[in-house]
Amino acid sequence: MGIFLLMPASSGGNTAASEIAFARGGHIWTIAAEGGRARILLRNAYSPAWSPDGSMLAFVSSRAGDEEIYVAKADGTSLLRLTALPGPDLSPAWSSDGKRIAWSRNKEIWTTSASGTGTRRVVEKQKRWHEHHTPAWHGTRLVYASNRLSAFNTELYQVAPAKRLTFTKGSDGVLGDDSMPDFSPDGRRITFTSNRDQQGEIYVMNANGSGPKRLTRRPGDDLAPDFSPDGTTIAFTQLPGTIWTMNADGTGLKKLTAGTDPDWRP
Repeated sequence: MGIFLLMPASSGGNTAASEIAFARGGHIWTIAAEGGRARILLRNAYSPAWSPDGSMLAFVSSRAGDEEIYVAKADGTSLLRLTALPGPDLSPAWSSDGKRIAWSRNKEIWTTSASGTGTRRVVEKQKRWHEHHTPAWHGTRLVYASNRLSAFNTELYQVAPAKRLTFTKGSDGVLGDDSMPDFSPDGRRITFTSNRDQQGEIYVMNANGSGPKRLTRRPGDDLAPDFSPDGTTIAFTQLPGTIWTMNADGTGLKKLTAGTDPDWRP
């Protein structure tokens, strides 16, 4: 595996305790969680993921040709390329201790150290049509979306110990896809996207898969939810590209800015 140092696309820093990184126009931006003026942090980058201490940002970029995983300091400097094998490499997610990153490569789940060493595959495709993607991590538990039981139905599964978390009746004629999970900071809840009610909505459930609750009920598809560092608020994307925040119980909706893939800085 190769590791490449690149010049930063942006410099400067923002030490605000409450800010959100997001994608817009092929670049990563940041904005205060309360709203205000957004600023570009990294060019030719998307799918931001803050490290647990907020000092680093993982992201996806095609600046070297293929879609690869990179990390940078919180101010956008010191870019480090972590992946260099045939991709695409997508959806980075940090481990709780900040030592490793999980991501989806060729529809399988892989992990690597934060420096790009010790790369290994943790969820392998057993059939050609399998798709495993959008991992989320808390402690020793890794949750991801997979269609392993049906090509037309994506559910959420857990690694270590292996367990299926969601159960819908999706098929080629019935919507039921669950994906894009995110743990609450205390690891007790998981928020995710599901179209089980005919369009993409944000749900939350207990981390063991019990007690699913629908949080959004508006026209349009809502996806990519992300818990705030204190677990009281969720940011998410409404297609075609607007970021909203709401209380963790679904109340208090607030339109934040144009963009996608929000990730709250710890």
